[in-house]
Amino acid sequence: MPTPTTLLASRRRTGALGRAAFAVALATFGGPAFSAQTVGPDVTVIQLTGIDNNGVSSGIRGYSIGTTSCNVGNQPVAWCNSIGGCGLLQAQDHPVIAQNLFRLKGGRFDQIGMSWLKHGFLSTNSPSASCLPGIGCQPPPLGGDQLGVGCTDTYGASLNGSRPLGMRSEVNAATGDFPYPYTTVGFAGVDQWAQVAEADLDPVLNPGALYFAEGHYVTADDARFGNGLNNASWAPVTVAPGTYNLFLGATIREESAIRAWPLADPTVQLLPVDVQTPGFPAERFHVARKVSEVAPGSWHYEYAVHNLNSARAAVRLAVTFSGAAAVTGIGFKDIEHHSGEPYVGTDWVAAFDGASGTVSWETDDFAADPNANALRWSTLFNFWFDADTGPEAISRHVLTLFVPGTPCRVSFSYAPDYVFADDFETGDLCSWSAQL
Repeated sequence: MPTPTTLLASRRRTGALGRAAFAVALATFGGPAFSAQTVGPDVTVIQLTGIDNNGVSSGIRGYSIGTTSCNVGNQPVAWCNSIGGCGLLQAQDHPVIAQNLFRLKGGRFDQIGMSWLKHGFLSTNSPSASCLPGIGCQPPPLGGDQLGVGCTDTYGASLNGSRPLGMRSEVNAATGDFPYPYTTVGFAGVDQWAQVAEADLDPVLNPGALYFAEGHYVTADDARFGNGLNNASWAPVTVAPGTYNLFLGATIREESAIRAWPLADPTVQLLPVDVQTPGFPAERFHVARKVSEVAPGSWHYEYAVHNLNSARAAVRLAVTFSGAAAVTGIGFKDIEHHSGEPYVGTDWVAAFDGASGTVSWETDDFAADPNANALRWSTLFNFWFDADTGPEAISRHVLTLFVPGTPCRVSFSYAPDYVFADDFETGDLCSWSAQL
């Protein structure tokens, strides 16, 4: 069975599994088994229920994804969205729902679509045998203003796509906090839905590609108990040629969609990279890597960096070789924010410093532009390059955080797997480490 971190099996070129083989691997994997009820409120997604194709504008499709949430904690999850509050709950005490779409093509796992946010407003507290096995649904004291222990709530694709939706930029995904009333703006065409270019879905242009959908809940009481790392779930997707309708396979619960890459390609390594800012819940990135020896003495490196819930975001990625290396073919791909989000879409600047053996990508820092194209929560960026040196010569990777704080960056390595926060003594070592 594949594991969350799969060591590199070979440096020879190895392609991703085909559709049939991936289906077998997925059936064998079956997703993480439910282990134990957690402490506090803990919302997750137990099923993606369907995808609506809401139309097209200038070659861009707008999709919405249905989600069934489940409370696997031992306390109710707040679900209040009423001016004036709901008893002891405040009006902003409710989850927001992000919807994302991804593609695996030619050895690269990239994000091709993301929505604005559906704000939760009522829980149905429905029973489900698969939510909390053996416990069942316990109706909460405040009824529909809470999601009870072991209870579920389904927001269909139409409801999750009902506009106006909320802006991602207003939400701190680490704490679940956002202003209330949250901002709503006008919309037209495919605004605010998960926008995907038809060219990214066309089977003629994407032979052999695999597709994946993800639903991701963020809410404050869940985050306060440290339960914000299991709030996303994913499912494989098939594309109907011509109509671009999308159809879901079985949901893999409590994991981000980037987990599909090592499942489809066992040569991919995947690391969770956690940031622990004092006084705040843990913030998680995932960094996946595929290294292929494309010819004797020539390696291609593919990285996908996913920000699950980090409000501090990422501004720089650096990969350092321990000795001399020749690096070429450096590339970058992001996912565009849309529909009026304030973020700048400028691509990260890539560089290679031969003296230090470091290849890096970066965007403007927070002081220069708080709306710079940092790697924000529930998004994924791609980085790649070619080198004449294999992965055993890489001494470290460094991910620098965008919003100032402690730590200012984290270092990680794939062999052996470790994550290390650099700012462990002085609280600010970034001043001497800018070239790492």
